[in-house]
Amino acid sequence: MSAAAPPPSLDLGGITVTWLADIPSMRFAPDDLLVPGSGDRGPGQSLDLTFGGYLITTGAETVLVDAGVGDGKARSRPGWNRRSDGALPAALARTGRAVTDVGTVHLTHLHADHVGWNTVWDGGSWIPAFPEARYLALEDELDWAREGHGRDPGFLYGSYADSVLPLIERGRLDAVADGFRIGDRIEVRAVPGHTPGSSAVIVRGSRETAVLSGDLIHHPHQFAHPLTCSRFCVDRAASATARHGLLDWTARHGAILMPAHFGWGRVEAADGRFRFRPIPRREQG
Repeated sequence: MSAAAPPPSLDLGGITVTWLADIPSMRFAPDDLLVPGSGDRGPGQSLDLTFGGYLITTGAETVLVDAGVGDGKARSRPGWNRRSDGALPAALARTGRAVTDVGTVHLTHLHADHVGWNTVWDGGSWIPAFPEARYLALEDELDWAREGHGRDPGFLYGSYADSVLPLIERGRLDAVADGFRIGDRIEVRAVPGHTPGSSAVIVRGSRETAVLSGDLIHHPHQFAHPLTCSRFCVDRAASATARHGLLDWTARHGAILMPAHFGWGRVEAADGRFRFRPIPRREQG
């Protein structure tokens, strides 16, 4: 992709979803990411993940779902620590929009790789990266993260302290409930398991419906093996149940699945397992 090219997007019919990459590619050993379920020996090869967020635009709303790893954040994981390339805001700029155009930031959950661009350092404190935005997360997620931070200030790689708490202290992060709607075509659904307050976002256009699934599914291997969870799932049984349910819903409704860590596509269901049909991400324009 050329530096000036707009990022890949899909027009669902009057509403567009665009992928804003923060880290386009990062490899993980299978055992570092996935916990095989019964009868699953795992993918057996390194896994390539991407990190970023989805921009949803309508005539009335500009919504960012998840905020990548971010810049300037002290993280113990290599590749995440004190980054400085401004990738996600640069991708946003290539859509022709500025950070001040984003009116809502919804966080599917509060892991460090989904909240990084919530805040930026102004030389004295962490301030909202999207100065006009209302930030949202499910109430159960906020309760879980607050309790975890109370036990351990370094909870979630320290991301609660630098990317969530500053928003709460400024009154910028609101708790929402399952079924919350942003406008009339964007709906938040609770899918607990990966974290207690994980959510997915359903986007309904006039031609297509998309499901932004957050971390309910980390890698295409999990379509054939939906009981396989990530090592970061707080409740693996609940995560497997939620994953199976959301994939089944996506397949039955003919929706486009838009995961957080790999490209989008269609889902087909058969005998309790699923098949993924990727739709290539292409430059637009």
